[in-house]
Amino acid sequence: MKTLISLTIVAVLFSTPLLGRESDDSLKVLSTKRSVLYFKVSKDLLGATIQIENEEHDLIESIPVDQKKMIVDFFYLAPGAYTIKIKKDNLEYAIDYFNE
Repeated sequence: MKTLISLTIVAVLFSTPLLGRESDDSLKVLSTKRSVLYFKVSKDLLGATIQIENEEHDLIESIPVDQKKMIVDFFYLAPGAYTIKIKKDNLEYAIDYFNE
C-alpha cells in the first residue's frame, strides 16, 4: 500500500509543469503566404519588440508587439532572407523568413 501511494505521488509530481517554466507555445507561426508572415504570441510576450533584420544583420524595422496576432508584410522589401527576432526581457525568439 505504501508503495502504491509513493508511486502515485511521484507520478503526480512528474506530470505537473514546473512553476516559472517557459511555455513552449509562446510563439506560433500561422502563415507565410504572399509575402506576409502571420504569427501568434502568448500573453507573456505582449509588450515585446519585433526586430526585422536582413541577411547582413542590418536592422530594417522595429515594431512593438501590442496584439496577440501580428502580421509582418514583406511586399515592399527586396527579395532575400530575413530574420525576425521577438525580444522581451531575457526571452528571445527568432524566425527565419525568405521573401521571394
